[in-house]
Amino acid sequence: MKLWIVDAEASDADIEAGCRAAEALIASRGFTVEAAYAAVLARTGRERFDRRAAKAWDDAEDAAFGVCYGEGDDWPDDAVLVPADQA
Repeated sequence: MKLWIVDAEASDADIEAGCRAAEALIASRGFTVEAAYAAVLARTGRERFDRRAAKAWDDAEDAAFGVCYGEGDDWPDDAVLVPADQA
């Protein structure tokens, strides 16, 4: 599964770099992007979910934004990491 950042107010090159960082972080935690995303969806739906997989997604989103926008938390409020097919 490829990732993308929607409502990013950033260049495609910056978004791609951020998404590569997110994918790498998720893989480094031992999860697939699909598993991490499924965990976040389950958490949102108040279903049972793998906490470590959801945490990997949350951290991956922060990593993607850090690469895309620079370190810190001055990111667009509406920016969201999503599967590319939902962008």
